[in-house]
Amino acid sequence: MKQYARECILNRKDYIPGKPIEEVQKEFGITDIIKMASNENPMGTSPKAIEAMIEEVKTNSCRYPVSLCTELAGKLAKRLGVAENQIYIDNGGDAVITMYGLTFFNPDDEIVTADTTFPAYENITTKMGATIKKIPLTQGGYFDLPAMLKAVTEKTKTVFICSPNNPTGPITPKKDIIDFLDKVPSSTLVFLDEAYIDFVDNEDCVDSISLLGKYKNLVVMRTFSKVMGLAALRCGYCVADSEIVRAMMKAREPFPVNRIAQAGASAALDDAEFYEKTLANNREAKKYYYDEFDRMGLKYYPSESNFICVDLGADSEEVFNAMLRNGVIIRPLASQGLPTCARITFGLPEENKRTIASLSKALGK
Repeated sequence: MKQYARECILNRKDYIPGKPIEEVQKEFGITDIIKMASNENPMGTSPKAIEAMIEEVKTNSCRYPVSLCTELAGKLAKRLGVAENQIYIDNGGDAVITMYGLTFFNPDDEIVTADTTFPAYENITTKMGATIKKIPLTQGGYFDLPAMLKAVTEKTKTVFICSPNNPTGPITPKKDIIDFLDKVPSSTLVFLDEAYIDFVDNEDCVDSISLLGKYKNLVVMRTFSKVMGLAALRCGYCVADSEIVRAMMKAREPFPVNRIAQAGASAALDDAEFYEKTLANNREAKKYYYDEFDRMGLKYYPSESNFICVDLGADSEEVFNAMLRNGVIIRPLASQGLPTCARITFGLPEENKRTIASLSKALGK
């Protein structure tokens, strides 16, 4: 294969996704399974989105998608207070990151990010043959922006910041982000991944969209997968200077977002009731896990997302496998350098109780 494939592709590490329900059913022969591993919305999908998607299937399945996602882009621009040509929409946040890297990364570029964060940043860096520089998180699970700034050189094309960070959960405080933007060279792009921004309750969260006018090298990414429950449909977007968006448009596929996803995402923006119910459930679940982990004597990172990262004090793969047999799927984090930690999605009350019961049994607590 070496004579055919690009060397940087053959050298890449495989991405390990969360274990799907279907695989657990087949492996253990059980059907009563809850998935607490992939940060999906336990409330389901926006009802308004479902209604719009069904109608789209009935009326327009024979039509190609609207290439520029015109209606959705217009709604997002109006809501965010930016121009439509500052919006780039693609097939989920992963595709936004992929097209961003395809547009801007060269083999001699350097990319800076944290050592424990969303794997997609390293994935696209290695796909493009560029070099990744990973800076350790602080002890509290935060991005160490001063250390990352020191790692920036004239070769640094992009710095990836995930806030709230996946898989640890905290945000990067607004002062740190603004200070970083003030100091980083304008020749370095700063990609701020805000996939979980809707769940943030912390007042120290930066208003990233308001910074776009001042910092032309800033790119802000968000998604419909989490708070609106559209993970299966794949629809994500970024907001940036119009010239950055224009360049990404040249790299993208002709029809990146299918009609059903466009219809669902557009309708979801109007579903304030579902949005608020999701956030209310998330706050309740977060408090429940905090209380239970405190009772069990487990350390955890403060979460501003729809999941929590907990130190189990044991091999997370062993705990993961023990919980699988009880039909509970969590996400062990050994592959991300946290061998005793797991990421658990905030679910519905009954799912959370079952998860804690299964975890207590696995840990003997």
